[in-house]
Amino acid sequence: MLLRKNLPPIREPRLYLSMERSYLSLIKFVIVAFGAGILARKFAMALRFFHLEHLHPFFIALYQVLTIPAVVVLFAIIPFFWNDLRYVAKGPSVSAKEMDDPRVHFSAERTFLSWIRTALSSIAFAFVLAKFDFLLRKFSALLHVQIPLLHRLTGSNTIFLAFGLVLLALAFWGLLGTQASIREGTCRLPMRRYLATGLILVLLGIGMLRLLWILGWS
Repeated sequence: MLLRKNLPPIREPRLYLSMERSYLSLIKFVIVAFGAGILARKFAMALRFFHLEHLHPFFIALYQVLTIPAVVVLFAIIPFFWNDLRYVAKGPSVSAKEMDDPRVHFSAERTFLSWIRTALSSIAFAFVLAKFDFLLRKFSALLHVQIPLLHRLTGSNTIFLAFGLVLLALAFWGLLGTQASIREGTCRLPMRRYLATGLILVLLGIGMLRLLWILGWS
């Protein structure tokens, strides 16, 4: 998306690292929005314990507004990033002298930290959802009230946990790959890592859709 401003195509590490940071910001938005939507849906499930059924429509509406757009954005990220990547790959590679620029090292570190922040956001939401499920089960056992769908949500937080752990692995893979390119003096686009990331995003999207199908709209 950033390359639609008539920028010349060139295989320069700071360019694709900047692309990574931009798309990681979108992925973080998807994680936060979807996780908040699922949390709102679980709040709606818990309202019966506090006799606040009049708030139920608000949390259901919040769940709908946050989750569906997040899934749409997630699936839209993949083709947009792929088109930008193909655009960059058309250009010539920068010289070995430019590869050894200190700014390339700093850009690689900033991108690595962006991967880490996105991964930690996903892992944090996994623990928040797991803790909330635990509280719902405790309330259900103490008050002898059955919560619909609660038994089917067991392990739903593993989607976020697994995604966060995979992002941590991709972060280290990317940092090591960029450092290797700098030592070699050639800018090689990490196509394997990008393909792996695309596959992970597709699996994440499928997991999100399955979770939405379990929860339903009402």
